[in-house]
Amino acid sequence: MIFGTVAVSMLLTQRLCPGVSPEVTRELVVLLAGGSAVLVLGMIDDRVSLKPWVKLLVQTVVAVGVTAGGVGIERFRFIDGPSVWLGWVRYPLTAFWLVGFMNAVNLIDGLDGLAGGISAIAAIGLFAAGVLSGQPLLYIVAAGLLGSSLGFLLHNYRKGNIYLGDGGSMLLGFFLGGGAIIGARHDAASTALLVVAACMVVPAFDVVTTMLRRGRTRRGMMTADRSHVHHRLIRFGLHPKTTVLVLWGVTIFFGGQMLGLVARYGLVYILGSYAVAALVARVILEQRRKNAITTERPPGQEFAYLLGARDADDEEEPTLRQIITAQLRREVEYRRIVRGSIDGTADDSPDESVSEQPPVEEPAIETAPEPEEEKETVPNR
Repeated sequence: MIFGTVAVSMLLTQRLCPGVSPEVTRELVVLLAGGSAVLVLGMIDDRVSLKPWVKLLVQTVVAVGVTAGGVGIERFRFIDGPSVWLGWVRYPLTAFWLVGFMNAVNLIDGLDGLAGGISAIAAIGLFAAGVLSGQPLLYIVAAGLLGSSLGFLLHNYRKGNIYLGDGGSMLLGFFLGGGAIIGARHDAASTALLVVAACMVVPAFDVVTTMLRRGRTRRGMMTADRSHVHHRLIRFGLHPKTTVLVLWGVTIFFGGQMLGLVARYGLVYILGSYAVAALVARVILEQRRKNAITTERPPGQEFAYLLGARDADDEEEPTLRQIITAQLRREVEYRRIVRGSIDGTADDSPDESVSEQPPVEEPAIETAPEPEEEKETVPNR
């Protein structure tokens, strides 16, 4: 679905944009060829579980092939700074950019709607960059990518009856990175690169903290774990759906901040992103208030854990099902304590009136099904 939608949007550019040069047409063909290779790689991996180094090798070959085909980051300009011609550096930089995008989206695909939502927000940023720079080619391709992401989210976020898999997640990352490169080649301000990179803050943060954590604990870089940023938020106490919304909000904040720096009416984007950040902060602080009642951990330790600077106290890493079950039990405990405080009772009170209070019915705890074993895609996960 993703590949077909993006391919159709690229073909529409030939109809809707009659002034498209042969050079741009060649770039689109190269990008579609690279996307086909990435899709085949992901489909094979979903069936036979390729070794991480094999996937990384194939991804690198595809990225180098796309760069050799003429799709590359030739120059870079940060907002109002000077435009820098990259020369030969564009070849390794472009390959690193594409491989990084493929794996960043793949690694963050741990909860229903998370990777698809972040990709949709990045596609909106890419669309805005195309409008700001006056590139119909860019915003038509971004619209196709956005449509495929939203169509996927309709069935993935609420129902969870379809999933991206390695093929879908890597393909989304590849087209996001490739679309930003094509947009930057025809825009001296590098707007597309800056906006899309800002929207990838959450996946990039997850990759960096994962590398630091595994180095700190002396675990192999290819060893799978359940301590990614979304797992940490769930162990902090957030519901999985709320965790996805929080990370969407963080993505909107950074994307809006970057749009505010490059757009004409930047103040609107900046103020809007701060409003989203305020909602995210309220959710986090409210959960911290609940944790202060049900746990004895100081707030400094909890926030250090969320930022990846501190590991969990558990010697053995729990499964996602155990994480969600523990979170629900803490929510039940919080409700019981709050209900007791409203009724004027406490569990440790010697007052006989405690026994006269009717027992508080605890809501049933629905545990999520045990997910399939997590698969690594790159050594630096």
